Amino acid sequence: MKMWRQWSVEFLRTIPEEIANQIPVGHNNNIRWNAGHILVGWDHTIFPTVNVERQLPLSYHLMFPSGSKPENWDIHPPSMAQIIRQLEEQPIHIERTCRGKLNEPLLETFLGMKTLGDMVVFHMNHENLHMGIIKSMKQMLILSY
Repeated sequence: MKMWRQWSVEFLRTIPEEIANQIPVGHNNNIRWNAGHILVGWDHTIFPTVNVERQLPLSYHLMFPSGSKPENWDIHPPSMAQIIRQLEEQPIHIERTCRGKLNEPLLETFLGMKTLGDMVVFHMNHENLHMGIIKSMKQMLILSY
């Protein structure tokens, strides 16, 4: 998880702030939303599963859940630098919180998954899906910039 996250962070650092809010043709969201969505996805499920309070402010959970769009935001989003910093720090909190619990059964299944470890693997794949979208968006936006 830490290796994949480091790759995500390194790539996100290559994105100029001026394109982070642009929504490419054919997309509903922008790069900032996808990066925030990765952050919130982990925070929304992992911490409550182990009875730990979520680490991110409620505003993040309102801006970046599935189905949300930047056009519906009524508050100013965090900067890309802030999201990247939080993406860097999040694995430390996850590792500390989940150490020794990956094989424990979930109280409720999560998308058919039965253990915390299954949930971690899901989130790693979910993150990589969104990083693929971010990479594609960057290419589209840089070409039209």
